[in-house]
Amino acid sequence: MTQTKMIGASLVVLIAGAGHTHADLVGVNYTTGVVFSISTDNAAATPLGQTAAGIMGLDRDASGSLLSITDGIVGKLAVLDEQSWQLNVVGNLNAGFTFEGGLAVNAAGDIYGGSRLAGSGRAIFQIDPHTGLMDHSITLSRSSIDLNGLQFRDDGALVAIDAVAGDFVSIDIATGQVSSIAPLFTQNAGAVGGLAIDGGLGYYVTAGTVSGSDGDNALYSIDLYTGEQSFIGSLGAEAGTGFGIGALAGPAVPSPATLLLLSGAGGITLIRRGGRGLGQ
Repeated sequence: MTQTKMIGASLVVLIAGAGHTHADLVGVNYTTGVVFSISTDNAAATPLGQTAAGIMGLDRDASGSLLSITDGIVGKLAVLDEQSWQLNVVGNLNAGFTFEGGLAVNAAGDIYGGSRLAGSGRAIFQIDPHTGLMDHSITLSRSSIDLNGLQFRDDGALVAIDAVAGDFVSIDIATGQVSSIAPLFTQNAGAVGGLAIDGGLGYYVTAGTVSGSDGDNALYSIDLYTGEQSFIGSLGAEAGTGFGIGALAGPAVPSPATLLLLSGAGGITLIRRGGRGLGQ
């Protein structure tokens, strides 16, 4: 639905979300590569298509494109096509063996990953958006941390889920210092997971319930500053297959809507409500 309203010499067009439904997140099963839309109302997970297995992180860049990183001996940075769900590879991370972790893009467009790295333990690392290469890595102060998702808050702080300690943390990107914000609502975060933001609120998923994954296959909301959390619901059997959802991202369309401002001089400005700005 589209609504229009005159404000002075400008025409404001309110464009309701299209594509993914309002506030639906995007998640990928780590084991099967099945892509799901995940409702933030009740955690209902609806299959959207098939992509590669082993995706350990998702986030959107400033243009709204869905970036991903895969783990394994040859980890890659790729753009996930939201029509075909094909991975369009940007390049290899050249980081050696990587396993589990997350991906986050800050307001300046800098791309960060977090994972277990061969030879340097648990670390965060910056990724060149043009080549996919890992620029540098910073070892984290918690040697046993298990990152189940990363995100940048709107104040620029990097936050994450630590499945080993069972808490929500902030990470200093200059030093690698990890600081606890709050314990997790669940102590069954499991082997993989994801963290996403929609409308200023955080959401995280836990791993599947199979032995070795040891999650509770659920969606939770989380305040990114206080760590206050709420249980939303179970993700269901298909989403929880194998290791379960291993990466999570916000919706493709701004929530709750996008304002298209048409100025009297013919300029066009897109204003995203409840999310990152879209620019001019």
